[in-house]
Amino acid sequence: MKHLFLKTVSKFFVAAMVLVMSSSIVHADTDARQLQLNGGVGVFVGTEGLDASFDFSIEPEYFITEHNSVAFRFDVTAGGFDSVHFAGRYRYYFDITNKINIFVGAGFGGGSSFNGNGFGDFAIPVFGWQYDVTKHFKVGSDVSFDIIFDGDATAFATRLMPVVVKYAF
Repeated sequence: MKHLFLKTVSKFFVAAMVLVMSSSIVHADTDARQLQLNGGVGVFVGTEGLDASFDFSIEPEYFITEHNSVAFRFDVTAGGFDSVHFAGRYRYYFDITNKINIFVGAGFGGGSSFNGNGFGDFAIPVFGWQYDVTKHFKVGSDVSFDIIFDGDATAFATRLMPVVVKYAF
């Protein structure tokens, strides 16, 4: 199971890097000092008792420069693994066209399952894309591969958000 997970992670990471390297890097569709509010719906699934769950997220994201952003993410998972999760994230955006951006990044946070067990979380890598429907309204998706840990165990998880709606202020 772990071998299959690592093989899948490797394929996604290589695909993201090929896409990034093949793109021409020009000015991004994002603006420095821009605030963006993201909301997503997806799934969270992992190893070591992290059964498949629905994942709902809210994330204010602030662009330090045109290409660099920091965010604070709040997730709630429900289903096989019920939890709340808080994390800081960093992303670097690349411009593909004048309406499409892709990003890569990383994050660190923690949370608590509904039975009271606390855990830490490294999200390495985080990647995704966004499409500018209008100047303020954007849609996209987000994928992260997470290392979940507590005092006794470590598990691997994938957080897939195929639907992320974004509003830029």
